[in-house]
Amino acid sequence: MSGQTGAVRREMFIEAAPATIFAFFTDPEKMARWMGVSHQLDPRPGGLFLVDVHHGNVARGEFKEVTPNSRVVFSWGWDGEGSTVPPGSSQVAIDLTPRDSGTLLVLTHSGLPEKSVAPHTEGWNHYIGRLAIAAGGGDAGPDPWAAANPPE
Repeated sequence: MSGQTGAVRREMFIEAAPATIFAFFTDPEKMARWMGVSHQLDPRPGGLFLVDVHHGNVARGEFKEVTPNSRVVFSWGWDGEGSTVPPGSSQVAIDLTPRDSGTLLVLTHSGLPEKSVAPHTEGWNHYIGRLAIAAGGGDAGPDPWAAANPPE
């Protein structure tokens, strides 16, 4: 392994207040509207971040920084032996900046092995799109990725 790491950076304008979007990263009921089938969130530095993204694909880490309505940082990785991104081995930072009638969301997922950048980019593109719908007051509907990977 080369030890090289990469990052995913995603910016999106969302027609919602920073406080509204912030809650979608810290409240399990709100997170369920855009990502994951079950959640354990303890949004304080050192608190657990655990999301079963879809049927056994569990992202685990801990909250590193929680600045109400402006910034959330948590470590990230996947449960399971042989994961190329083990729990807590990478970091996701969410920055929320008020803009006009909404918020500029900047997501930076750093510390990823190079071969994991593309699938994480695809994942964040999928989920940030769903977040924009939910935080904007819409219904993102059932996650097609969860439906495509039912429990066995």
